[in-house]
Amino acid sequence: MQNNNKQVRESWKMSLINKFGLTEVIEHNLIFQPPKPTYQIKNSLDFNGLEFSMQVNDNWIDLNQCYNIQYRVSILKEVENNVIVSYVPIIHYSCNSDRVIILSHSNAMDLTLASRWGAKICELYQVDVICYDYSGYGITKKTMKPSEYGISRDLSNVVALAQHQYDYIFLWGYSIGSYPTVEVATQFQLSGIILQAPLASLGRIIDNRNSFYSEHDKFSNQSIINKITAPILIFHGTKDTIIKINHSEQLSKCCQNLFAFIKVEGANHNDISIAAETENSEVYKYIKELLNNQNILPINKVFELSLKFDNLIILDQIEEQKLYKSNLPIQEKKEIKKNHEKQSCSLFCTKF
Repeated sequence: MQNNNKQVRESWKMSLINKFGLTEVIEHNLIFQPPKPTYQIKNSLDFNGLEFSMQVNDNWIDLNQCYNIQYRVSILKEVENNVIVSYVPIIHYSCNSDRVIILSHSNAMDLTLASRWGAKICELYQVDVICYDYSGYGITKKTMKPSEYGISRDLSNVVALAQHQYDYIFLWGYSIGSYPTVEVATQFQLSGIILQAPLASLGRIIDNRNSFYSEHDKFSNQSIINKITAPILIFHGTKDTIIKINHSEQLSKCCQNLFAFIKVEGANHNDISIAAETENSEVYKYIKELLNNQNILPINKVFELSLKFDNLIILDQIEEQKLYKSNLPIQEKKEIKKNHEKQSCSLFCTKF
């Protein structure tokens, strides 16, 4: 009886938060904290494509000066009813692997830090890596607002792009990036999931007790993670005070295919990445094992993702504005692709 009363109180608390519109206030002030943009994307003067540069102190440094890795910069844009609903800058690192990791970053990062993270992962694990920025972060901070639904839409667009190139797709979500990772992984069959310091739900951040929350809860990984059939690897720092380790403990109990749950002794929320970037650490060994698992089957090409891909605009030149519709006749599609190629704007992500 006491537990039932507790559940009712917690459900009532979250329903009040939802009723008075406080979830959006919490979402934009607690969950999403886009940093000041520290990068810029512009048309290259040296080649047909986009150039990424980051701010270091008072200087702007091109990405090609930082890493000796093959990469490509592009922007995914989705338009509905003449409104841009998703605008996602991408850095695609390649070591010519048949496997790709898509990184979804934490709330206080943008593509500058994500690009460094992606380069390290690409070099260390010898897999291709796609890192991206959420709509409302970085170059769109002043023009768009991130949201629970929006960041999942952004990731599903990136997965739609990756599906046209790779047979093995892994999603890696860090902190708030765990939510779109889990959400998208429930919709499509993928090769594997890595969750780094994930949250169980917004309600559990507001009140860190192992409480029951109603359908009004937000960012609720704990309510959907059991739908994922791909193997899931979770690692979390024991000294994390931002998202406490009991979030991961709860999630690990809900997984139907838990590959490993690793408690990283002494790690906090901001230095947990060191565990994954240190060769021969326990986290490194498990990630390596997951990526090279011979029992993982190639992904099934998903029709819904193919349709989504057909409606995406893939920008290699920033001024590009034309929309590629999926309902056009085949011949007309080919003509559009041909015309765009003349303008040095490839609509398809080709292999490096």
